[in-house]
Amino acid sequence: MKNTLQFKIDGMHCVACATKVEKAVASVEGVDNASVNFVSEKASVETLAPSPALIQAVIDAIDRVGYGARVVHESAPHDHHMSHGGPRYSDLIVAILFSLPLIVHMFGVPVSPYIQLICATVVQFWSGRRFYRAAWHALKRFTADMDLLVTLGTSAAYFYSVGAVILHSHDLYFEASAIVITLVLLGRVLEDRAKRSANAAVQSLMKLTPPTALVLKDGAYVEVQSHEIRKGDHIMVKAWQRIPVDGVIFEGKSEVDESMITGESLPVLKETGAKVTGGTINASGVLYLEATTLGDRSTLSRLIHLVEVAQSSRAPIQKFVDKVSAVFVPAVLGISVLTFAGWYLAGSGFQFALISAVSVLVVACPCALGLATPTAIVVSMGEAARKGILIKDLESLEALRKVDQVVFDKTGTLTEGKFSLSFFESLSEVRQDQVLLIAASLQRGSEHPLADAFIKAIKGKKLFTVEDFESLPGKGVQGKVNGVLYYLGAQELMEDHGIKVSSPPKAGQTSVYLGEDSNLLAIFRLTDMPRNKAYSTIETLKEMNLKTVMLTGDNKETAMAVGAKVGVDQVYAGLKPQDKINYIKAQEQREHWVAMVGDGVNDAPALAAATVGFAMGSGTDVAMNAAPITLMRPSLDLIPEAFRLARRTFAIIQENLFWAFIFNVVGIGFAAFGHLSPEIAGGAMAASSVMVVTNSLRLKLGR
Repeated sequence: MKNTLQFKIDGMHCVACATKVEKAVASVEGVDNASVNFVSEKASVETLAPSPALIQAVIDAIDRVGYGARVVHESAPHDHHMSHGGPRYSDLIVAILFSLPLIVHMFGVPVSPYIQLICATVVQFWSGRRFYRAAWHALKRFTADMDLLVTLGTSAAYFYSVGAVILHSHDLYFEASAIVITLVLLGRVLEDRAKRSANAAVQSLMKLTPPTALVLKDGAYVEVQSHEIRKGDHIMVKAWQRIPVDGVIFEGKSEVDESMITGESLPVLKETGAKVTGGTINASGVLYLEATTLGDRSTLSRLIHLVEVAQSSRAPIQKFVDKVSAVFVPAVLGISVLTFAGWYLAGSGFQFALISAVSVLVVACPCALGLATPTAIVVSMGEAARKGILIKDLESLEALRKVDQVVFDKTGTLTEGKFSLSFFESLSEVRQDQVLLIAASLQRGSEHPLADAFIKAIKGKKLFTVEDFESLPGKGVQGKVNGVLYYLGAQELMEDHGIKVSSPPKAGQTSVYLGEDSNLLAIFRLTDMPRNKAYSTIETLKEMNLKTVMLTGDNKETAMAVGAKVGVDQVYAGLKPQDKINYIKAQEQREHWVAMVGDGVNDAPALAAATVGFAMGSGTDVAMNAAPITLMRPSLDLIPEAFRLARRTFAIIQENLFWAFIFNVVGIGFAAFGHLSPEIAGGAMAASSVMVVTNSLRLKLGR
């Protein structure tokens, strides 16, 4: 089994930095896979054999390429603050102040060459020291990156001007090198700010856990640090306080605001026995709860982790960008050399040839290209989490654009899954109350939504002990009560054991049968109502040109009745789990892309087989583990919202890539033909990066 280690990375200031770190970590022996999230500044490392030696080897590898790293222990409280890998504001301020005399000189105000030299030297080697450091690490690895472009371009202009000062020439270009460094630093400060804004959703989730909590110690509730809470501790949560950990209420009754976790705007009533989630708000009375799930296993921590993992993963579209980036910088260096040689040999002079070559290097920095995909993805994932849609991988998000058919399970998905026992009849000499008690006892070990209806129907009576219990997905359950083997489930289960069922199913109701040996003991009829917004969701999906289908193990009459109420295009009833998989595979063979929506154990295989699987957050853990997308609240209208988000995300990514490519191609062309000065090239390069990030932030506005 693979283990995942998390490392916090210090010093990254652009996407190229993340790529360098990722390659360095991936080269460490024992690392199976590595991914670096530039926005959260974390590296995820998969390995079969985690050890102190491997951790140190990863840290050393990151250090060798010029960045700092520390391992993030899962049990530690979440770090709410991002590191300052971006350019420091002090460096930018120094660059601006010492560039001012050079800018004044550009506008015709005489400034001594020696003052220009001093000012340019401070900017070049103090404010710009990070570029030299990064370029040196790149050269040691025989690679080329955007820092090397900036270093070569500004150094050429600077040292040319130093030579001119020594030779008492008036051809000085100190302002070119200084302004380029200043503008690049400004662009990276703006990128850093936009990056933090893009990561706001995850940061908000991290801040949901209160720093302290009231825990029962020696008969009194005392304030302790939240990360010191242990499983089984009793906690008091006053009105309008955040709940510190996942737990179960053992005393009290209150409404709880779960909007930041589930996206549900209305508070939910919670009373004794109800589960509560850490990070939610107790909106009225005092609650007393027992801590059940802590640290990295809590709902909030798992949500944060899954969002970060999804943000770190690479969309298939990013693979194309990576291939282009691998050859981009060497190609630009070649164009710069050719530009210099071409203009010099054409007789334009050393000075013009050098300035044109420097402009090519500066304008070609592929920051915008590197930011095009990650920024859009980070914003998209954050927005999805805020709305209650948990997306585990980017392949699924991208695949949503291609889906043309949405398949639904019925019970617990299109319907509430909260059945009520509307009718039952004993067909044997066994009393009705005993028959019902046997059925409820068998259902106690089942996760199926039907089970609750039987448990509620016995009104708290003591259940029988069940031996040799077995769940039969798609059919029902079986088990021994007082030594007698009983079968409880669908008509097919009865027929498997030679039990004849003569009573036909009723439309709009689910029939459940209890059998023993070859005898039918009882018939139960249960009613389940369609979910709120089921009809409107189906209509919205149809408007998006998506075919809607219902697959269910229930009988045809009940399935058709529910299908008519919610408005699906097609209904398939009486299906086993394997039948659902076969349907999905058959559609894919016909070149249809299928999304499956389900909530139960029997839906898990189909959720895994579909192009994209949606698990209802109110469903079983098995379903949620099988599906790449989980709806944190059982609201079907989140499904069309996920489709809209996927379409908007990749439309914006394509826009970003288009403009980034166009910018670089056009910019390099203008610079190579001598129509772009280094100062303007630097400003344009910074502006392009900010434009890409700003365009990505449109996802937060739903545009």
